[in-house]
This record gives sequence, C-alpha cells and structure tokens, in this order.
Amino acid sequence: MAKLKYLLPISGLLVAILGITLVFITEDVFYKLSIPIGIAMVLLGFTELVSHYKKEKQERTKTALVSGGVAVLLGLYTVFGRGIEAVTTILPIVFALWIVSVSACRIKDALERRSQGHPLWFIAFSFGVLSIGLGILLVFHQRFSIFVVIYSLAAMFISYGINTIYMFFQIKRNGVDEEC
Repeated sequence: MAKLKYLLPISGLLVAILGITLVFITEDVFYKLSIPIGIAMVLLGFTELVSHYKKEKQERTKTALVSGGVAVLLGLYTVFGRGIEAVTTILPIVFALWIVSVSACRIKDALERRSQGHPLWFIAFSFGVLSIGLGILLVFHQRFSIFVVIYSLAAMFISYGINTIYMFFQIKRNGVDEEC
C-alpha cells in the first residue's frame, strides 16, 4: 500500500485541474471531455474505496463504500460505455441522480461528524443539502442542465481536489502517515 501513499494529493490535484479546465470551456468542448470526466469519476471513486478499506473495520462507514462504488461505475460507463453519447443524452439525468445519492451520503457523514463533535460538520452538511437541491432541479429542467452540469462539475471537482489535498496534509500533520 506504500504505492498509494500519494493517491490523495495526486488525485486531488488532477481533479482540481480538470475542474478549472471545465470553467473555461464551451459546450462543444465539454462533449469532447467526457472521457477525462469519466476517468476523474473513476479516480475519485477509487480514492474513496481505498480510504474505506484502509480504515479499521469499526471505523468504516458505508458512505465511502457507496459513494466510491457509484462514482466508479458511472465513470466506467462514461469511459467504456458510450462516451460522448452518454454525456449528451444520459449524463445530465444520471449526473443529477448521482449528485442526490452522493449528497445524501455526505449529509449522513456530516451528521456522524456532528455527533463526534467535529467543529466543521455544518460545511459538509450545507454542501450536501445544496447539492441535493441541485440534483432535483437538474432532473426537472433538463433543457438547461448541460450548462449546470458543466459548472457544477467544475465546482465539485475544484472543491473536491482542494479538500483532498487539504486532507492529505492534515493527515501528515497529525502524524497518521499510514492513512494516506
């Protein structure tokens, strides 16, 4: 597992770069980025699955397992399934459902952190609630969803990348090197 030591900062950096790229692209370029987006989803999901299985059995939550599994499956479908066709026809709806499912997991995690006395639990909770609202909105307004998908992916990838890099340095600072 020593080879996975820098998985958090590398995946965080790559995902943040993809998010920044999404901010500055047009709709046409977005369709061409379906493969990198799928790869990013696989990478994010793999990171969550690895972090789930590296924890002690009593510390594991199903949140990381479910969220990571969903991200890997959707990413693999985007990469090996229909790629651009998935982005143009299916991805806005699937993306909306993915946002809702992952956000529900994030809310559950935030509430668990609150019960543990974590001081910043409300940030994860707020993002989870906002993301569920966005996911529901995307399901009912598919006509405008492609632009929302582009900028939502950008924001989520940037924030996830920054959060992942921050977690890596927090873990290093606290001296828990094995968890990276």
